[in-house]
Amino acid sequence: MKQSVADRSFTMFAYLFTFVFAVFCLFPFLLMVIGSFTEETELIIHGYSLFPKAFSLAAYEALLQSKTLFQSYTISLTITAVGSVSALCISAMLGYSLANKRNVLQSPMLVYCYLPMLFSGGIIPFYIVVSQWLHLQNTIWALILTLLCQPFLVFLLVSFFRTIPEELEEAARIDGANEMRVFFQIILPISKPILASVGLFYALNYWNDWFMGLMFVDNDKLYPLQLILRRMVSNMEAAKSLIPSGAAISVTPPTYGVRMATTVLTIGPIILLYPMLQKYFVKGLTVGAVKG
Repeated sequence: MKQSVADRSFTMFAYLFTFVFAVFCLFPFLLMVIGSFTEETELIIHGYSLFPKAFSLAAYEALLQSKTLFQSYTISLTITAVGSVSALCISAMLGYSLANKRNVLQSPMLVYCYLPMLFSGGIIPFYIVVSQWLHLQNTIWALILTLLCQPFLVFLLVSFFRTIPEELEEAARIDGANEMRVFFQIILPISKPILASVGLFYALNYWNDWFMGLMFVDNDKLYPLQLILRRMVSNMEAAKSLIPSGAAISVTPPTYGVRMATTVLTIGPIILLYPMLQKYFVKGLTVGAVKG
């Protein structure tokens, strides 16, 4: 079918707008990456540039000798792995229960899960419950359990589970399968797109979180990577603390370069994770959007 002049003009405008928007998104990222490879004196005198005059690996050499960075990286990886898997399991089981018409408590549970999306008890009651009642202060569980279940992601799972034909579950029950077997052997295998999407959301949430560490962790050995980065952005002395005293660096410590290099290393795992889940991510967000 031949496109009209208006359709071709709109298509060209859409492509041009998308290209310009992509350039604006990539430009700060490129400045950050190039700044991490720029000599410190160059950054101080001339600022950030796409074509710096002097390149240097001093920032990465200093970071690779920093025990604090490796500790924070380990904490963030542990939180993200344990938290994402646990949250995905709990959210999937809760979402399936809310979508199952055989659940006699379906309506009250839906209201109970929907209310936290609208109302919150506030930061102070939340802090008291976690630190004084649950005694999770200065433990890694304060960074995991506090983000374990997100109502919005649960309702994404509910919307998907409702699109699954009931005949599949009925056939399994006729063959003698109980609810657990139906869920793990019938529902989960055909729910990979939405599970990958929700799992990616949880992984991003855990990996990028710094607020829980700021509230509940006073031990610097339990600081997640994002909290280290946040401290460096607000306080230049925190960036200097990542540079070991015996590190072989130039006369000028690469403080600005360390901030940029730490940011590059921070986004590394997510950049590697997203391409593997991209096809599931797009499909999981669109499936179930149209019924009929």
